[in-house]
Amino acid sequence: MDLFKQAFITAITGFPQPRVSQMITADVELVDRRKQDNRTKLTFEEFSKITNEVFASKFDANKQVQVFFNFKGGTGKTSICHQTSVLMALMGFKVLAIDCDPQGHLSHSLGFDEYQDQPNLYDIIENGIPIHETIHTVYEGYDAIPANLAMTKLELCMSHKMAREMIINKLLEPLKQEYDFIFLDTNPTISILNTNALLAADMVNIICETQPYSLKGLELLVNEITSLEEELAQKIDYRIIANKYESKAIVSQEALGALRYNYPNNVMNSIIRKCEDFNISAKMKKPVFFFNSMKSAAVQDIVELSREIIGLSCIEQPKTNRKVQNAA
Repeated sequence: MDLFKQAFITAITGFPQPRVSQMITADVELVDRRKQDNRTKLTFEEFSKITNEVFASKFDANKQVQVFFNFKGGTGKTSICHQTSVLMALMGFKVLAIDCDPQGHLSHSLGFDEYQDQPNLYDIIENGIPIHETIHTVYEGYDAIPANLAMTKLELCMSHKMAREMIINKLLEPLKQEYDFIFLDTNPTISILNTNALLAADMVNIICETQPYSLKGLELLVNEITSLEEELAQKIDYRIIANKYESKAIVSQEALGALRYNYPNNVMNSIIRKCEDFNISAKMKKPVFFFNSMKSAAVQDIVELSREIIGLSCIEQPKTNRKVQNAA
């Protein structure tokens, strides 16, 4: 069972520690459960219930569909999608993650068996399986649609569909009433499926390593997005997230400077520093904040990035037309 210190609530939400303690003490059932289990920490469910009340319930997301994309492999796209999506569920939001990569790296990180034939997007689009039959609960407030190699057939079947570029957008529309955020992790290619993801996105998060080859790839990617916008007459909003930054490496410093100079309106303020904790996270199949405190640079950066995504994607007002997590 994954357990979290109550002080982490203050760290990720800014809600005062004394008031968190008061809330926990006032919850008789919670106090009894902790005494029975002889524990001081909170479960994921207990933690997210509190953060929903003190934090997430105060926001209404207007950029719900968050796509993580780059057609260059190895940028850390899946890792950051995994870390931020789970953290947002821990912060009290209702989250759905969809793995759009046949290699299933996000699914693997979430604990799905890569050799098990789980229903996925291919079964929804080609075989007509209702989308809710493919959704699995991973954590409290965090659901996922996994992927596997069966999705390699998806490209061919989508190519014969009517309005093929808008298939994913049509699938996601009703789900926006059930989730605060929908995260899509894509594979590093230009494909019909990824075009679908880009057009369904309220925001495209481009993960870019702070090194020269990634900058060149980013230029090509931005040009591709611009061409797609012109071809389909649809605006695609994107942000650039600088990843694997090394403050002592001149090449990394120069790359970050170039990003901010060339894309001043698109680069996120948050920077993800290169940290061994991310490699450990991939090995453990757990986000970095499951086994590290706020002293970890990786945890600090993911919390800061998640808060920035929320700030750019939400209106600070109570949720209106969507189901609220933990509602009676």
